[in-house]
Amino acid sequence: MEKMLSTEELILKAQSTGIDFGKGDPYNRLRYYTKIGWLPHMTRQKDSDGNIRGHYPDWVLERLVTIERLKAEGADNDEIAKEIETKNKYTNLLNVIKSKEIRTQLISYSTLILLLIISANEFGLINIGNKKSSLIEAFSAQGTNSESVEIVASGSAVVPKGHSSVFVDSEILTADAKVIITFTQSFSPATAYWVTNVRAGEGFELRLDTPLYYDTSFNWFVSK
Repeated sequence: MEKMLSTEELILKAQSTGIDFGKGDPYNRLRYYTKIGWLPHMTRQKDSDGNIRGHYPDWVLERLVTIERLKAEGADNDEIAKEIETKNKYTNLLNVIKSKEIRTQLISYSTLILLLIISANEFGLINIGNKKSSLIEAFSAQGTNSESVEIVASGSAVVPKGHSSVFVDSEILTADAKVIITFTQSFSPATAYWVTNVRAGEGFELRLDTPLYYDTSFNWFVSK
C-alpha cells in the first residue's frame, strides 16, 4: 500500500530539506503544481488522530525537491515538465517490476528457459560444452575459470501445497557440495528460495519465503 503524508507533514518535510516556499501560503504552491500537472491530486483521508486531512503520496516530497532544484538551475516550465515525465516513466516501470506478480513471472520464465537449455544440452540438441551439464557449471562454479565441476547426483522433488520447505534425501551429498535448484513451474506466491540444512550423507532442505498455493516440482543437482 502506498505510504501517504498529510499536507502539513509534506510541507514540514519539504522545508526541512531546504525548500523555500517564499512568503506566500505553501498550500497555494502545492495547488499550483497540481494544476499544471507536476503533482498528483491531493486526497482526503483520516490521519492518525482520526481527522480528515489532505494527503499526498510520500514520493511527492522527492518530486518537490526535483522541481525546486530545476527552478534554481534556471529551467523553464517546459524543461521541468519534461524531466518530470521522464521520472514518471521510470517510476512506473520500477513499480511494475517491484510488483509481486511480475517478479514471480520473471523468475518462473527464467527458470523455464534455463531448464529447457539444460535439457537440450543433456540430450545433445545443443552443444554448450564438452562436459555434461556444462551450463550448470557456468552458473555454479565459484573458483577459477579452469576449475571443473562434476555433477555427482541429480533428481526431482516436490514442495507440497501449503508448505514452504521440503527435505531432499541424497546419500552422496558431502558437506562442501554445491546444490543447484531449478523449478519446473511457478512457485507462487513465494518470491525467493534457498538451500539450507545441508547434511553430509543425508540430504538438504529447500526453503521458500512463503507457503505455496499448490504442489510445485523442481529439479536438483549436486556438484563437487
